[in-house]
Amino acid sequence: MTRKTKTILIVVVLGAACVLSAAAQELSGQDDARPALGPRTRENIITLKLLRMTQALNLTQEQTAVIYPVLTRLEKEKYEITSKLNGRMKELGLLLEQDNPAEDKILGLMSEISSLRDLIMAKDAETTAFLKGKLSVVQSAKYLLFNVEFYRGLGERLERARMVRNKNRFTR
Repeated sequence: MTRKTKTILIVVVLGAACVLSAAAQELSGQDDARPALGPRTRENIITLKLLRMTQALNLTQEQTAVIYPVLTRLEKEKYEITSKLNGRMKELGLLLEQDNPAEDKILGLMSEISSLRDLIMAKDAETTAFLKGKLSVVQSAKYLLFNVEFYRGLGERLERARMVRNKNRFTR
């Protein structure tokens, strides 16, 4: 293993530990079944994603220097939109639990939710367009697979952390 590979591997492991630690801390302090991630956790997830992406795509130092700042910005913007979307979805759920919810409020929330989803898709398209000029064809294909696998794995880890939290809460 080269020194660069060892360094990347160490950073990835430390990043994963930070993300999972921060997620577990945030989960333990909230009773909601699906708690929102705090800003620090979101930043850690973005950092972890970029580090793992560097390894999975075998990015050069030049590619990394160009890609990191742009993807960091786009991912942060996407998380902000996602936070708003989650808030509107929660509002819609609460509204629908009422006996006679106001249809104009429902329509307004549905419109906002649709707009926020469109913004997320626009950020994804912006990311794809940016990377198209920076990655080789093989790296682009690896990115598609990496993205799906990264978020699937992240979801599984967060779900395990929730289960551990719930198990600990009931065993006390």
